[in-house]
Amino acid sequence: MTRASLIGFMILLGIVLLNRPVHAQAGAPSIEEGSKVTLKMTITLPNDHLIIPPHTSEYTHGAKQLLPGLEQALVGLHPGDTKRVELDADNAFGQYDAGKKMTVPRTELPQTIARGDMATTSEGRPFTVVSLSDDSAVVDFNHPLAGKHIVLDVVVLNVKPKA
Repeated sequence: MTRASLIGFMILLGIVLLNRPVHAQAGAPSIEEGSKVTLKMTITLPNDHLIIPPHTSEYTHGAKQLLPGLEQALVGLHPGDTKRVELDADNAFGQYDAGKKMTVPRTELPQTIARGDMATTSEGRPFTVVSLSDDSAVVDFNHPLAGKHIVLDVVVLNVKPKA
């Protein structure tokens, strides 16, 4: 084997190893329906060159607390496993809908609100303030990640089997 082919083989092996789950805890419970799961997750928006820093969250698998595509990709993983999940807009937060943008009287919003702020209606519906004038405001009820391709880098921190 030549030096060049050996280097090529090592690079290929590295790519294969990076793209498979690594089970850090042999015999640990796997993620399945009803499991309580703790994750550390970084979200990347490759088309916007934006990275949302890692955060830790807990959910119950199967309780529809995560994006369906993400939840499905986590089935069978164990504590210590890592996984990269790519979701297009349709499988993440949906397509951007210009009809969810509207103008409201400025008096309906708190006086301290500013452009770019996120708030909720009295019914609990979230929105983002797009622009403000003395008399009105343009608000957007789309999820801030609507229309975006997202990449989620996940580390499974803990899995507690269904009780």
